[in-house]
This record gives sequence, structure tokens and C-alpha cells, in this order.
Amino acid sequence: MCLMDQNFVLVHPTDRRLLSRGIDCILSQTERHGRVASTDLVERRRAFDEYCLAHALDTSRQVLAMQDHRIIGASLWVPTPGRTALFYAPQTAPPDVITQQAQVQCIRQAAAEARASGMALGQVILLPNAQTTAELYRAAGFSDLATLLYMRRNRPLFKPTFELLPEFQLETYSPDRRQDFAQSIEASYHQTLDCPRLSGLRPMDDVIAGHQASAFDPSLWLLLKRNGQNAGVLLMAHRLETATLELVYLGLHVSCRRMGLGSQLMKLVLLTAMRVQAATIMLAVDRANTPAVHLYRCLRFQQTAERLVLIHPL
Repeated sequence: MCLMDQNFVLVHPTDRRLLSRGIDCILSQTERHGRVASTDLVERRRAFDEYCLAHALDTSRQVLAMQDHRIIGASLWVPTPGRTALFYAPQTAPPDVITQQAQVQCIRQAAAEARASGMALGQVILLPNAQTTAELYRAAGFSDLATLLYMRRNRPLFKPTFELLPEFQLETYSPDRRQDFAQSIEASYHQTLDCPRLSGLRPMDDVIAGHQASAFDPSLWLLLKRNGQNAGVLLMAHRLETATLELVYLGLHVSCRRMGLGSQLMKLVLLTAMRVQAATIMLAVDRANTPAVHLYRCLRFQQTAERLVLIHPL
């Protein structure tokens, strides 16, 4: 299948060599004389191939812009649980207007194909200095969601004190409580400071499926109740291969905020890390969610990375 433009042609690669060239461009830059000129490409490619293998990612959903047998634009989308399509494209600045147009068209075509495949949401995660690439995604229909701060700390040496008022109870996940979890997650979005633009973009079944894709263990999914009524959720995942406990999501109903519950539930996260013998604890938080960022820093979480996230409702 080919889509024509006056300066380039969009193609869907099928042979292994062209697929491999497309990945090289996505990881580095446009081709020059039929090849990518990048000194660190070999290491990037090795790490990307290992990541794809570990997560069973299919890298064949590529759209390439070809000009005189040279790749001047490339986009890859990968379906993930929860009907979210992750997009990959070069994060270096295109050298000219034609190349920029080619990249935008690749992203638009990839988004159209993700939509046709039943995806509900497109998402791309960029380095904070990839502003030129972000502009290309915006031109292709994406918009800014958040700047995410990735934070980490070691497992505590001493048990923190965790206690809840008698009116609060915690229940672990089970299939018959799935609806309670869905209602609690949805209610926690009201007036949230953490990626508020995500609210309402996908059905809750998709949201839960996306969360469960992260090393799901029902014993680490907790439903907070207040006098028998849903009040919030605490979702964690234990990644055995990296000995890491991940905070997947923590959300409270509006009526239960500013009561110190966030701090207490985070102490429970620390206790859980000790119980499952996770070496480290990691999380991601919207930089604009200043109360949460302050809480995590008070609990000795340190920022390890920062990423710009853009989304495209499909």
C-alpha cells in the first residue's frame, strides 16, 4: 500500500530489511545516502530490540515516507492493553520543511490506522528537549497531556507507622469487586491534579485493563472504603525481574482528600515493598500535581527522569 505526496511516498514496509531501516530512523534520524549516520545507534538499537522482546511488542506497524529510496519520515505504533496505541517517531529535529511534512504525514497515517484497528487513545512519550518532535505531533493532531516526573527510592530499612481511622477499611481486589474499583477510579478523577485530561477518554474497562497490564497481582490492588462506601484505590505492581514495586495508581474521592490519607497510603506502599522484598519503589507523577510531588519528596523519593506526554483521542 502506498500513499503519494508530491515530494515523497508513504509506504508500509513488509520486508525485513526495510522494517529494520525504519526502526533505525525512529531511533535516530532520517537517512542520508540510504543509511542512518549515528554513532550511538548500535547501542540504542540493541536496547530497543531487548525492550521489544521483553514486552512482546510488534514493530511491523510502521509508516515510512520515502524519497528516492531514502527514508525521510517514520512512525511506528504499537497496541497495548486498554486500547491505547503507543507511538514512536524520531526525536531529532527534521532538517527541512519537506522532511517535517513527511514526518507529520507518517504520524497522521499511523494514527488513522490505529483508529481503524479499534484503538481508543494514542500516546507518545518524548524527552523534554524534543520540542521540535512535539510540534510535529501537535501538527498531526496530538495535544499535551502532562510532563511526567519519574521518581524512585530504595526500600526502607525501618517499618514506617501506618494507621487508618476506624471509619476506613481496605479490601483487596477480586472479580466481584471489579465494579467497585471501576467506580472508585472514575470518582477519583473528579478535580484531580494528576493528568486531568485523561478523564473520560476511555471506558473504565479499558482503564482497568491498562492498569492490569502492569504485573497485575490482585493482592496488591486495594480498595479504600469509608464506613462501607467507596473512597479510593491504591494499585501497586511487583516487578520480580527488577525487584521493583511500582505505584500504578493512587486516587481518592474528593471528600477524602486533605485528611492525610495520601501520606498513610504511601506508608503502606513502603511497608508493602518491605513485605515483598522489593529493592526499589518507583512511580510517575504529573509535575503539575504539586501536592503529590511534595509528598513523594518528603518520603525521600528522588526524581530520575522527566518526560513529555502527548495524547490523541482516537
